[in-house]
Amino acid sequence: MKRFEYMVEKVSGYCSCGYKVGDVFHCEGMNTPTAPFCGRAYMALFPIQVALHNGARFHFEDNPKSKRNLACPDNGYVVFCLILLEDK
Repeated sequence: MKRFEYMVEKVSGYCSCGYKVGDVFHCEGMNTPTAPFCGRAYMALFPIQVALHNGARFHFEDNPKSKRNLACPDNGYVVFCLILLEDK
């Protein structure tokens, strides 16, 4: 099953979930992260997760199996990187 990592890249304001730079969350397949995760941020990340799960690659990124600078829709104060990890 394909595995994904959500990593907090930047926090530039108030985050109601208290996310900090370096926080990491994991999920598998088309499932939500294994730990409680902000629904607003998830709505921004999930379309990229679907794309990577179905073979999309972002060749302009250092790692084409990742997408950086994914901002939370709540004022963009929290920015994530989503990474497709190797299959389990």
